[in-house]
Order: sequence, then C-alpha cells, then structure tokens
Amino acid sequence: MNSAIFYGQNALNFSVHQDLKLLTLGDNLGNKAGTINFVARLKYESTDKNLGYFIHGLEYEHAFLSSSFIRYGAFSGYTFIDIFGDYNFQLTPSLGIGNIYREKNNLFSWSASLQAEYFLSDAVRLSFLNQITERTDLKFLYGKVKYRYSFFIGIEIRLFKFKTKD
Repeated sequence: MNSAIFYGQNALNFSVHQDLKLLTLGDNLGNKAGTINFVARLKYESTDKNLGYFIHGLEYEHAFLSSSFIRYGAFSGYTFIDIFGDYNFQLTPSLGIGNIYREKNNLFSWSASLQAEYFLSDAVRLSFLNQITERTDLKFLYGKVKYRYSFFIGIEIRLFKFKTKD
C-alpha cells in the first residue's frame, strides 16, 4: 500500500527512446549500425484506479535514414499496474495517430505500442517501447504501404505531479 501512495500518478512525464536494432545492427536498407532513430514522448498519466490509469500524450520520432524520416502524433492508452505482483513493473498498450514527413510529403499514419516500464526511482523509469507503425511513406517511395515493427529502449522522467484535491 505504501508503494501505491508513493507513486500515485496524475503526472506529466518526458521520455526518450532509441531504436535498438538501428543502433546496434543497422538494417538491410542502407542504414548502418549506429543509425539514430529516436522517439521523444510527452505523456500525461491520470490518477490510479484499481487496475491502472489512462495515459495521453504527444510523440515525435526522427530517424536519420538515407532520407530523413520524421513522424509526429498523439497517442492514448491504459497502463496496467502491479504486473506480476510488482508495482514497479507496468505495461501500457496504446494507439496513436499522426503524420509522417518524408521527402517533402506529409502522410497520415497510425501506430500501436506496448510499453513496459520499470521504476528505478519515483521520478525515473527504464522503458521498453514495442511499436508497429503504418509506413505510408514507403507507399510514396516504393509503391507499397508496409507495417514496421520497432523495439526502442529508453528512459522516462517525471517532470512534475499535479496537485489533487483531498
């Protein structure tokens, strides 16, 4: 019970994640190991309920591919708390919509994510972001829409908590 009171949510967080595959291995599309592909997220967490809490946020992704890739959008989801009896481990499925900007084209896209987080402290979490993104930019470039999976690793920091009425 002490942990639940300690973590209470109703907060604004900021996170940065890096695509692990592009960082360590690259891909077979001309992007070598060390390619930067990061996602920055600003996330609002509502107050805890029995199973968890709702989240809403904005995200920005920038990949330094052979031609620059920028994706920005909004997402919403639900965080499940006390996974495996450990309040420090949380899972968040979410859906997002937004736009991909590539080669002077702005294209609508959607994404689905599953984020796993582990609290390192009250304000800092280790975060793993699994994401499937509709790549409408590939239809423009190559004639076919594809759905791409990415695995990101990052850190999430609580910027501040909102005061609640008692």
